[in-house]
Amino acid sequence: MLKTKWLFLACALQFVLIGAMFVSAYLPIYLGTEVKVIAKGYDPRDLLSGDFVWLDYGVKLKKSIYAEIPLNAEVFVCFERVDKGNFIFKEILTKPPKNQLYIKTKAPKSYFSRLSLGRNIEKYFTTKEKAQEIQNLLAKPNNQAIVTLKVFRGKARIVDLKVESKQ
Repeated sequence: MLKTKWLFLACALQFVLIGAMFVSAYLPIYLGTEVKVIAKGYDPRDLLSGDFVWLDYGVKLKKSIYAEIPLNAEVFVCFERVDKGNFIFKEILTKPPKNQLYIKTKAPKSYFSRLSLGRNIEKYFTTKEKAQEIQNLLAKPNNQAIVTLKVFRGKARIVDLKVESKQ
């Protein structure tokens, strides 16, 4: 009887943990602040990951800041509002900012490594045809990707991606 209770508890705990992970992943979508940022993208061919467009937001780590950051430390990439609803990445801080939108990430292992903003906003998963179409549109010099993100407590998720012509 006692073993049955522990077995039931172990099974129930697994479902609770999976449910908590699911809720945590969707919190930015339901509770996050919507921001639109400009990105460049291309369509890599990856048999294991599926079809997606790899997005580059142009966030660079300055040498002066890199010297201050320990290896694999948390950094906070802050947003700055450009106009109504549109944002750019403003600065990278070593402490979480107050009253400002940010994405929490890890510092790269070397100065020449890219600063990853997280796989949830760097890969836009779609069909093979749609990914190729987005890449073809972004290859034209006057086009840019407008990525709509939802940001909540340092986590971000892609809500929408549109390709628009620069004005």
